[in-house]
Amino acid sequence: MACVLHISAAGNLWWGKRSTGWVQLPQPDKGPVWALTDLSEESFVEVAVPRIFGNDRRNYVERQLGNRFPESRFRVSVPAQRGGGLMDRLAPPVEILTAIEPADRVTDALAGLESPLVGVWSTSTLLAQVGCNKGMPPSLLVVLSQPSGMRILFIKDRTPVLTRLVARTESAADQSLEILRTMRHLENTRVIERGRQRFPAMLLGVADGLAPILARDRLDALDATLLRKAKLEENWQQALLSMVCKSPAGQLAPMGMRESYLAMRLGLMARGVAAVCVLGTIALVAGNVSVIARDHGERNHLEASVGELDNKLAEVDAAIARFGVAPDFLRHALGVDSDEIANAPDMTADLVDLSHIISRMPGARAKSLQWRVLDSGEAACADAGTATGAVAAAPEAPAGTEAAASTGKTVELKLSVALTPDAGPQLRQQQASDITQQLSNTPGVQVVLDPAKALREGDLSAGSAQADSAHDLDWCASFTGRSAKAQGAKP
Repeated sequence: MACVLHISAAGNLWWGKRSTGWVQLPQPDKGPVWALTDLSEESFVEVAVPRIFGNDRRNYVERQLGNRFPESRFRVSVPAQRGGGLMDRLAPPVEILTAIEPADRVTDALAGLESPLVGVWSTSTLLAQVGCNKGMPPSLLVVLSQPSGMRILFIKDRTPVLTRLVARTESAADQSLEILRTMRHLENTRVIERGRQRFPAMLLGVADGLAPILARDRLDALDATLLRKAKLEENWQQALLSMVCKSPAGQLAPMGMRESYLAMRLGLMARGVAAVCVLGTIALVAGNVSVIARDHGERNHLEASVGELDNKLAEVDAAIARFGVAPDFLRHALGVDSDEIANAPDMTADLVDLSHIISRMPGARAKSLQWRVLDSGEAACADAGTATGAVAAAPEAPAGTEAAASTGKTVELKLSVALTPDAGPQLRQQQASDITQQLSNTPGVQVVLDPAKALREGDLSAGSAQADSAHDLDWCASFTGRSAKAQGAKP
């Protein structure tokens, strides 16, 4: 639970955070302590800072703090509103210094403190941070009335320029008198100009009827909506205590008074880092253990699978031994059956087509017919000699034939046709061309040796002669073999 020491002119009070809110305590709780002051010794000073950065700027500000507040260790520079260009935001030309001087009452209140001290904040600094919020007007008068006295704070262009604590006043008239006295001081010191300019005022815990009185002197009470957004409308005291526990900027205590708390925080951080390292190590080890266990399980599974396969192979070997045939011999027989018997080309349909082609020629007859299956890579009609035509590539499968029906083998066909003896050269050439054309139109057939081409080119050996063989015409063609099993016929 959070514990706050409230140091004021009326005395020191302990506050503790409970589930129902903030309550007063007779003594501090165990654990860290936040300190909140509300004293007349609080002050703000604005100093100009040259355009310097880093350690030079920090050392310059520390020297200014020592020069302005030589009798107090409770001093700090609070960040001013950074506006303007880029350089003004990186290195503001002014710094706001705040301190509690003299700090005897703060030192006495913290002298017997046994709990770790988180830090010391002043009420003026907290109110300045609320009033300098971007949701508030740029220039604002803050009035806070509490048992220890009435705090008056003036903010100009989001920069606190004056804070003062006056004695407790009960009536609205007395409070308005102190507020107006503060405004006249600001006019006399030329912080604000005399005239008809009106200023908003944040009124917290003041007497009833104060707002109408201030309105006659150009001070308008701030809209309640802004107070609700800042959570200061009713529970302003609890809001200030909660702000202190969030450790905002403006901490005043030197590091020597906070060393026990800082050491405790460093110890917690070290223990947290150690816990994270231990958890990471455990997670890493657990991950490795799980991987090892999984690999071991997979290894056992593979060993069991290998054992089953060995048993099955032993059963197969025993079955083969009982069969009486060597496995290699059986594989060779199956290969012969698959390659030579089941995939033997079926020439029945091709020979029927060939008989139809020759029957269409009057007086023509097939004198000889030879066909053989070519080996893989062997060219068709390679022994054709000087016959016309060239050895063609393997023909495509016949149109309409499924891929499963093709054997992938090529058949070489040699055909010798005898025409009528009284056929003249022109008729012989026409009949030879017709036979070649019909062969070429047959699916899966590619003519390699064409006698019609030789007749067209005037080959004398193809002309008339006395021998009967002179009337013979020889063709050589390649066929794409079709499976006899797919055709339902025998080769």
